[in-house]
Amino acid sequence: MPPLDIRSYTARAEALVDASPPTTLRDTRRWLVEPLLETLGWDVRADSCRADRDVDDVHLEYVPTVDSVPALFVAVEPATDSLDGSRANALRRAMAWTGVDRAIYTNGRDFLLLAGTSDIDYRTVRLADLPDAESVLANYTRSTLGSRLERHSRELVARQLAVERPVLVDSIVDRLTAATTQGEAYAPEFEAAAERFLDQLVVAFAEQQPASGDGPAVSVRFSESAITDDGPTREGTAESPTAAGDAALEADDPTESERDESGDGSPGEEADTATDSRSGKPGDEGRGDGEYVVRFFNERGSIGAIGHSTSDGALVEAADYLLDRGLAGVDPPWRPDGSDRTVLNDDPVGADGSPMAAPKRLSNGLVLETAGSVSERATRVKSLADRAGLRAMLTGDWDREAQ
Repeated sequence: MPPLDIRSYTARAEALVDASPPTTLRDTRRWLVEPLLETLGWDVRADSCRADRDVDDVHLEYVPTVDSVPALFVAVEPATDSLDGSRANALRRAMAWTGVDRAIYTNGRDFLLLAGTSDIDYRTVRLADLPDAESVLANYTRSTLGSRLERHSRELVARQLAVERPVLVDSIVDRLTAATTQGEAYAPEFEAAAERFLDQLVVAFAEQQPASGDGPAVSVRFSESAITDDGPTREGTAESPTAAGDAALEADDPTESERDESGDGSPGEEADTATDSRSGKPGDEGRGDGEYVVRFFNERGSIGAIGHSTSDGALVEAADYLLDRGLAGVDPPWRPDGSDRTVLNDDPVGADGSPMAAPKRLSNGLVLETAGSVSERATRVKSLADRAGLRAMLTGDWDREAQ
């Protein structure tokens, strides 16, 4: 691959920002983001680059494709705004759902580079530091991603279905409406059915066997205050995170040198962590070599998804996701109907005062019981979703034991 002309791009972009920084999203895209994408080899004017697409609860300004297969997600904020933590999390969920494993989130001054799906590597780079990140940016080029997408696979079909989902839904509804008497009256039902059908297709084509291995459990969560208040920091990766004051994102499982060796699941030092996939127990919790995906639906269709390499981590992620969608009003101590185990409480104890076996503190302060088998955690996820008024579809390694 020829060397990237990152230094020239950086010099031009810095001069523009210093002289007359863009104040609108449109100008940020035109003067800062599109030149970067072109430097990476993408033709943003071609039909192969989809513009302004909504994918899984997140708006994407660009979706460059290779032979109609989505290769990269690009989300943009105006240069005058900071990167937003909630949108970064939505982008991460969209990557997990669609299988598109490269994404750039930027305001033209700061660049959040994401790679992966359930196990996400990340790096935050400021505009002035882009030349030093050329080796990382090379993984986002048309030539690199094009070579990775040459081999046909079911996962690539899932990407196409997920990105084209709104267009496909409209097309199916139009055909059904035209084919039925007074079809317009039933259009909402046709739309809901079409959305469910496409969601099931995406899941069916996206599923794949997880790679074997005993790597650490990983799920990246974004620190909204660090991103929104000051913009993302200079750099960080899941393998080598920056110092606490310099990190724009937080990995649930730190590097081996930083890991708390106790691993006993006690609520002490872990109480302030929103999601922590370490349990120190044998099985999927300790290895982090699985793929546990939870897809959420309301009466209209799919609204989002989470993914994690362990079942207890996925349970925590699912609970945190649901807190903003109807679960926050639960009255602790709470347990699902038909269960004698307290699942949510203000403190890491059951309704009878006995300590929880594996408590994890959620982002709103409630404590979640994560102990149990994969099957029991799957049941708990579905109960939590039901309590929030949603339906949960579990795929991946859940299927081995839970469904």
